[in-house]
Amino acid sequence: TWTKEPSLGIKNSLAEHSEYTTGKKLSPEGIPSTNSSDPKQVAEFAGNKPSKNIDCAAPGKYVCPHNGCARQFKTRDSLRRHIRLHGPRCHMCAECGKAFHESSKLKRHFLIHTGEKRYQCTFKGCGKRFSLDFNLRTHVRIHTGEKRFLCPFEGCRKRFVQSNNLKAHMLTHAKTEENQ
Repeated sequence: TWTKEPSLGIKNSLAEHSEYTTGKKLSPEGIPSTNSSDPKQVAEFAGNKPSKNIDCAAPGKYVCPHNGCARQFKTRDSLRRHIRLHGPRCHMCAECGKAFHESSKLKRHFLIHTGEKRYQCTFKGCGKRFSLDFNLRTHVRIHTGEKRFLCPFEGCRKRFVQSNNLKAHMLTHAKTEENQ
């Protein structure tokens, strides 16, 4: 088990992070809207590269209107949050001068300077501390052995603790497909 102290109002879940970084939601069952038999789609997902097909947005998709950006989102709210990234970075860190688009990102960044780590692992003999509850939740999977991320390739039964490990693994399938 693990304890959680009151947060600073920072929302951060793996699903939100995955949608934020790739424009696609990553579920424990696999990777929706990604054809695992197509090496290009696998490499695109694993490498977080935006699609080059700007004009062909699927029905119900919200496409970023910013010139040169091909990101697509399932909801209008996701698109709205993304569009802020193209705007000015007006939230500046007083310690190092790094600028952010949102005040919540600045608050999260500032934990680097304060060294504050409010979330502690309570597994016997561990006690490791984290500045973000998300990082603690990910860490706890090391102790529990939970591997939420399943490789979607037929015949491959590998599972991973973190989505980035699954993405790296999927590149091995893409390279194998290209060499055949």
